[in-house]
Amino acid sequence: MNYQVGDLGPLSMVVVDVGNSSIKLARWVDGEIKDMERVGSTDQSGVFRVLDVVREKCDNELRQAIIIASVVPEVTGWLADHIENELELRPFVVGQNTPLPVEVDVPEPSLVGVDRICSAAAAFDHTGHGCTIVDVGSAITIDLIDDDGVFKGGTIMPGPSLQAKSLSDNTAQLPLIEKMFSGDVIGKSTEAAIQSGIHYGTCGAIRGIVEQIATSENRWNQVVLTGGGAEALKEHLDFVDSWVPDLCLMGIGIAYIKRAAEMSG
Repeated sequence: MNYQVGDLGPLSMVVVDVGNSSIKLARWVDGEIKDMERVGSTDQSGVFRVLDVVREKCDNELRQAIIIASVVPEVTGWLADHIENELELRPFVVGQNTPLPVEVDVPEPSLVGVDRICSAAAAFDHTGHGCTIVDVGSAITIDLIDDDGVFKGGTIMPGPSLQAKSLSDNTAQLPLIEKMFSGDVIGKSTEAAIQSGIHYGTCGAIRGIVEQIATSENRWNQVVLTGGGAEALKEHLDFVDSWVPDLCLMGIGIAYIKRAAEMSG
């Protein structure tokens, strides 16, 4: 897409993705993500660290915007208020004072995670046509956007870390594993067996769902992989066409570009 917005001139953006377990933020420059950082907490200390990083990334010489997409409502308003108080700049929040970047064709669009929608918008921009988006994080979402750029819905299942925690929390003797896949499908210890089971089980589930979507749509879509847990899986996801680590951050920027274009007439 064209990332220029009329005659607004140089545009510097800081994009912020508030997830369930961490906050990612970066500079968004002409369709590229630069200087991405991850803050591994969404509690008060994490939010204050985000404020420091946002301050570092702001460029006072350029037209400035800060854009937030969040799936943690209790963090969203608090973070936006603190950014405004500290930097005297009110952030734009996707889904609130910034419209969603694509049309959402489900019965209750407001209940769809804004991260899923932003990732779908960026995947559509990346491929230029309909595609399937696999996002591996605390949860794994597998979503479909059609050739008209309309988000059609998808699936949600636990990510590797939640699977590991569930096994530990709900059994008497299975340990909580911190490290994921060790390389051998035949685990020679309880820990290795859990690692292998989660890894290959997750890869198999993703493959199965992608195939079911293809069957449902009567076509095989290009598959775009993203998310913090994707790199550990991609070696065994040979049907994936593109791995785009910063897809959601890209989509957050696209949401603002579309808003700015509409506002400029």
